[in-house]
Amino acid sequence: MEDLKNKEFEKNPNLKFREIIKEIDCCFGINDVFDIYYDQKQNNELYLISADKNHSISITRLKDKKLVKSIPSGLDKDIKMLRHFYSQKNNTDYLISSFSKCILQIYDLSNNYNLIHTLNIKYSQNSIIYSCVLYFTETKGDFIITSSNSNENSDYTKIYNFSNWDFVENIEQTNRYDIYYMLLWNKENSDYLIQCSMGCILIYNLDNKNLKLLSKYQNSTIHNSACVVKNDGVDYLYVGNVNGLIDVWNLNNYQLEKSIKYFNSYFYHLINWSNRYVIVAEKAKCSIIIIDTIYKKVVSVYKDIHESFVICLKKIIHPIYGEGLLSSDLNNKILFWTIH
Repeated sequence: MEDLKNKEFEKNPNLKFREIIKEIDCCFGINDVFDIYYDQKQNNELYLISADKNHSISITRLKDKKLVKSIPSGLDKDIKMLRHFYSQKNNTDYLISSFSKCILQIYDLSNNYNLIHTLNIKYSQNSIIYSCVLYFTETKGDFIITSSNSNENSDYTKIYNFSNWDFVENIEQTNRYDIYYMLLWNKENSDYLIQCSMGCILIYNLDNKNLKLLSKYQNSTIHNSACVVKNDGVDYLYVGNVNGLIDVWNLNNYQLEKSIKYFNSYFYHLINWSNRYVIVAEKAKCSIIIIDTIYKKVVSVYKDIHESFVICLKKIIHPIYGEGLLSSDLNNKILFWTIH
C-alpha cells in the first residue's frame, strides 16, 4: 500500500470523480479528519474511519459503504483528529483519536476495536493536539509523540511510552514553533521525526536527539503537511505552505532544490501517490493538484468538484475499482476518485 504503481497512471496521471462516499462530522479543519485501514483478518477488507455526531467514531466498509461499527468515545467533546497506525512489530492496527483539552484515546483495531487507554497530555490550558505519531522500535520501546499549539515556551513536542503511558521527555526548542504536522522518516537505519511548523521545517534525530532546522522563511508562513519521495536513490521532502509554494528539499544534503508555485493557493495536505507523483489538497480553489516529482511541476488540476476547501487526502486500493483516492472538504464530504 505504501507505493501504488498503476502503469496507466504513471503514463497519464488523471483522476475521475466517481461518487460521494460519506458525509462526516468534523469540527476542526486539520488534515487528519478521517483515515483508512485494511483488516488483515478479513482478507485486507478496506474500512473508512470517520467522526460522527454524538462524539463517536464510525467504521464503514468501503466495498458496500455499510456501517459496521460505531464506537462511542464516552467523552462530551468533539473529535479533532483521527489517525491510523500499523505496527509491523506487533502485527496490530491502532487508531488514535484526539479531543479538546489535549485528550488522546488509543484503540486496538485488530482486537474488536477495544479502547486501550485514554491519555491526558499535559499541555497548557485550551491547547489542541495538532498531530501525533506512533513510533515503534525493536530495542528502545514504543512511543507516542504529540505536538500542540501550546503557548508554553519549549513545550510543543512530547514523547510518551506506549507500553505504560508514562511521560518520557519533551523535545526542547529554544524558539517557539507551532507544529502543525509530523511524520516519521528512516534513513540508513536511523529514525527521524519531521515537523512542519510556523516558518520552518524541523528534523529531529530520534536516535541521537540532534535537531536540524530547515528554514527558508523568516515570517509566519505555515507549513501544513509534507511527504517524503525517493527518486534515483535520493529522498526528497515535499512541503506545502499557505502561500501557494511547495518546497522540495534534498534530504541527503538538506538543501532546497526547487519551489513549485501554484498562484494564489493555500496548500493543505500532501501525499505521495508513488515515487513519480505527489497529490496535493489545495484549499483556496477547492482543488486537487498532481505534481510530477521528476520534472517538479504541476501536471493536473481538478476543481469545481469539491464545494469547499479540500483538507484531507488518502490513497487506497478499492476492493472493486482498484487504486483510487479519497478526499474530504470543510463541508464534511468524503469523495472517491478512480484512475481515468
